[in-house]
Amino acid sequence: MYEHIGDCYLLSAPGPHVLLLVTQLGRFTEQDTVAVTKVKEVFGAGVMRHTVILFTHKEDLVGESLDDYVANTDNLQLKSLVRECGRRYCAFNNRATGEEQREQLLELMAVIERLERELDGAFYTNDLFFDAQILQQGGDDARGEGHRLYLDKVQSQVVKQKQDLDLKGAQRNCVFKALLRVKNWIMLHYELCVCLVWCSLLFVLILLIILYHLVCVICMSEHFLKYHLRDSLSNP
Repeated sequence: MYEHIGDCYLLSAPGPHVLLLVTQLGRFTEQDTVAVTKVKEVFGAGVMRHTVILFTHKEDLVGESLDDYVANTDNLQLKSLVRECGRRYCAFNNRATGEEQREQLLELMAVIERLERELDGAFYTNDLFFDAQILQQGGDDARGEGHRLYLDKVQSQVVKQKQDLDLKGAQRNCVFKALLRVKNWIMLHYELCVCLVWCSLLFVLILLIILYHLVCVICMSEHFLKYHLRDSLSNP
């Protein structure tokens, strides 16, 4: 497996400008989520900044716009992916022909060119792409000891990237579980929560009234002192 990953880095060094993630419209499944995770494990989570989602079967929208579909989908994993990719996506009609095919290609190229401008033309790279370039410059040693050391680095880096993703996933799960516990507690103690909210609002209102009167007293005091001082200076 790591040899194939190493070859992938060698073939795409110094790094891709854009990564196209192709998925069928309305069919983003758990298997697709696993595939996205594997991409992050191989290239690192930072690759999502260079990723564009390409939906196929645009004809299934049946009059609905792609933006509306993405905004209204109840697939939370797809929504999360769209956010990770900076909302960069477009769709192809599989039945398109002629001019419509060319328009679809132009739309995709426009998304890619906008991404390149946002990144100032920079391609995605990491330490393994750098190591791949060094190996390519090694010439005859490309399949010898240098290649073995390179594959060792590939394995080490991919394992590390997987561990980082697992850690982030565990942290997200902890936060989600904590929020879920809070939600469940609120649902079980709804009346108490409503009472606490009203009490808090009442406390804030009382505090604002007190502050208002305090400011009024201070202003009146300053005005009185200025008037008294002016009166004293005019009548020595």
